[in-house]
Amino acid sequence: MSGRPTDLARYFLGWDRPALISAADHLISRAHRDGPLLDLSQYALILPGAQAGRRLRDLLVERAEAQEASLVPPMLCGVGQTPELLYEQKRPFASQLTQQLAWAETLRLFATQQLKHLIPFPPATDDLPQWREYGEIIRKTHRELASEKLDFAGVAERAKEIPGFAELERWRTLAQLQQDYLARLDRVGVWDKETARLFALQYDECRCDRKLVLIGAVDLNQTLRSMLDQAASHGAEISALIAAPEELADSFDAHGCLRSEAWSDRRAVVDPSRVYLVEGPADQSEQAVACLANFAGRYAPEEVMIGVPDEALVPELKQRLAAHQLDSRFGPGTAVVDALPCRLLRTFSDYLRRRSFATLAEALRHPDVWRLIEADRDPLETLDMFFGEHLRDALDATELEGETIADLMTQMDRIAMPLTQPICPLVDWRQPINELLQSIYGQRELTPGSDDYRSIYLPIEAIQNALATWEEIPDTLQPLLSASEAIDILLRLLRADLIPEEPRDGVIELLGWLELPLGDAPALILTSFNDGLTPSSANGDLFLPNSLRERLGIEDNSRRLARDAYAFELLMNSRRDLDVIVAKRTSAGDPLAPSRLLFGCDDTALPVAVERMFGAPEAIHNRAVEFQSGETELLGQAIGIPLPAPGPYPVDKITASDIRRYLYCPYRYYLEKILRLRSYSDSARELDAAQFGNLAHDSLEAFGRSELRNSVDEGAIREFLQQALSELVREKFGARVLPAVRIQVEQLRLRLQWFATTQARRAGEGWKIVRTETDNAQHEPLLIVDDVPVRLKGRIDRIDHHPDTNSWAVVDYKTSDTAKKPETDHHKGKFEEREWFNVQLPFYRMIARELGIGPHVEVGYFTLPAKREDVKYRAAGWEDADFDQAEEVIVDVVRKIRRGEFWPPADIRGQNDDYSRICQDGVLGRWSPPAELLAAAEEITR
Repeated sequence: MSGRPTDLARYFLGWDRPALISAADHLISRAHRDGPLLDLSQYALILPGAQAGRRLRDLLVERAEAQEASLVPPMLCGVGQTPELLYEQKRPFASQLTQQLAWAETLRLFATQQLKHLIPFPPATDDLPQWREYGEIIRKTHRELASEKLDFAGVAERAKEIPGFAELERWRTLAQLQQDYLARLDRVGVWDKETARLFALQYDECRCDRKLVLIGAVDLNQTLRSMLDQAASHGAEISALIAAPEELADSFDAHGCLRSEAWSDRRAVVDPSRVYLVEGPADQSEQAVACLANFAGRYAPEEVMIGVPDEALVPELKQRLAAHQLDSRFGPGTAVVDALPCRLLRTFSDYLRRRSFATLAEALRHPDVWRLIEADRDPLETLDMFFGEHLRDALDATELEGETIADLMTQMDRIAMPLTQPICPLVDWRQPINELLQSIYGQRELTPGSDDYRSIYLPIEAIQNALATWEEIPDTLQPLLSASEAIDILLRLLRADLIPEEPRDGVIELLGWLELPLGDAPALILTSFNDGLTPSSANGDLFLPNSLRERLGIEDNSRRLARDAYAFELLMNSRRDLDVIVAKRTSAGDPLAPSRLLFGCDDTALPVAVERMFGAPEAIHNRAVEFQSGETELLGQAIGIPLPAPGPYPVDKITASDIRRYLYCPYRYYLEKILRLRSYSDSARELDAAQFGNLAHDSLEAFGRSELRNSVDEGAIREFLQQALSELVREKFGARVLPAVRIQVEQLRLRLQWFATTQARRAGEGWKIVRTETDNAQHEPLLIVDDVPVRLKGRIDRIDHHPDTNSWAVVDYKTSDTAKKPETDHHKGKFEEREWFNVQLPFYRMIARELGIGPHVEVGYFTLPAKREDVKYRAAGWEDADFDQAEEVIVDVVRKIRRGEFWPPADIRGQNDDYSRICQDGVLGRWSPPAELLAAAEEITR
């Protein structure tokens, strides 16, 4: 305990056990015993986080019950709320939103010439959202500086002493703005909270009747320190409980806070065998499970904590733990803005701002909207099919007449009706937003015991609380907004709000870095122990770079380093088991460096530690999966690939594309043609190869059916094709075409111009187009396979005839970027060892002969690739023996389909498609059926 009477009382709790346990014992020993009561009501306990406060309360209750007493609890208070315990509030405080709006209005009305020192290119006067953005940035800077007993004028004054400081005029401008801002709040009768604290200090108003106990609060700002000193000078009883041994007393100041210089260079030695170097997030989660397995059942789940300095790891970690039947809970909770009611408001905001396919689809994907939509077919299926065909983002009712999607828009508009009023003051949007929520959630049971309590009720309660603050905004600061803008402001207010997970026993607690020092679990697994996270740093502040922070004496990187170094050493000493996991990369693949706190070893061991931590990731030895049988262990897939049902399968008709699909992968043929599985998506933003080809084919079909089809006039052909393409694009994609699609259309337009040149030349050589997009429904050749006929069906792009030679040509258009000869697009290898993977042109030749077009028929491609010189007709050089060989392939495919030979999936070498997930392409340890099951299936197909 400090000896100076003006100092706070400092009590060193040691760090051989968790700090909260020692703190609970310390407080219980000082509680007033009044019969069956242990009374701590005269105390106010100040802690860095709410999680620690809740846990300390539980520990105090447990200790009171152990003494067969009932606890009269103390007040629990966060460090950030402590100043308001020390002075009397004389005016209402301006809410965070009121402050932001006041700053925005102050900036907007400030002299433009002077403002250019701060914002060189100010927004337009009526661009209120941008002014609010600037207002929020300056509000945060004002708040941080005020917490360190500084204002903008004070920074400007100190900046004069910094050689070569180039931002002096900026800070002088900020100082003038700050005075205008405070005057604006004063005129509407509210106080800026940070300034009110400084006012209380200035006028010696800080007092406290309770006994204040600071617990683990090792990094207090200057304003709070001064307020505590002033309260102590007026008789307040204040003490600090410090989680450290007393021999380190000189490493803490009179307030129990860290002396940065004492901790920045401390070397905490880590057991290298408990440090694990892995690649990325998935590996971190796997290593965490491995660490749990290494504990070998020595701890119950609630005796283990997992530290997550990078909270982005939490979903991956929870999923991996669940896969091993381990329940976990993220202590702080889930973000309110991610809950269904907030997501609902966001989708309506986006839809009203921009009535597009994307915003409509997003809204209809919300389960609470989808539930209200009346449709004969799943509305999401309708949307995906519509977008897949039209790639139309902008939705114009005049272009959608008769479309099912128009009815979906009408229903959405009806649900959104409360939000369709004109712009109005922000506070006037409170009722319409409530009406929308009531219309959707009003019939749901939202009692504390209901399933929807945490997912619906608590988020709506947070929304209501945020909406209530709009009533506090003075009329002169109420902005005029649309519904979308009002919702955007509401969701910004809720960004920091969290919904704690449901309390339950037997769970592993996940905690952020700042909460860990006051955790009390004996075992800790610390993930993401990387520089930038532990220790953290802030070098990109717009107004307060680290160099200026150092000169001003406010929180800087050295102070953060000291805080994190202390926290790490506390964790190492107070936990029975501590494992540290270091990642090499983020989920995005960006490289990460190990935390500098890992290099506290002596100089002789340092090179080995550095070489290891910057080396290759290490293998994960996970005992949790050793029970799995067989060779695959960790890599073996528990999810099987569905085996095809045993044959036989009837095949009475077949197409060239069916044959090609089977030759590519028999199992994919089974999924697509037998099971009829389809994939629909609205993620595309450009035409895929098939859609691009269809657009070209439709344009060329229009030409092939026109009176110009045999013209030798290149200009007339070109003009016709340009017009046909434009009409097709307008019909298919609407007036507002997606940017990438517009580029593709122009690329196709250029190819059609090149086609016009080649086509005119071919017509001049005597070739006539006699059939276009010929469907052979009335002339289907029969192929006899094992005494059972199969009909050949197809649609031939074009059939040409040369009257002078009585020659015929079956032509297929190809629009891939690179032109291919027919031979290379059909088979590989020499004749004797030839492998056919496509039989389209020989198949079409069989159909053409059934049409009675003559004995001399050649087949070929008319290619329209990306290079002009490759736009030409390419005849295949096959002879009768080649066509006979292709026919044998067709027969063989029909035979195999009938027998049900679809297994196994082909190895497609990274060419992922819609069926890759089912086929487990690229998955290590891809599932294989048990030998006996496969043998039985093969026996059936014989």
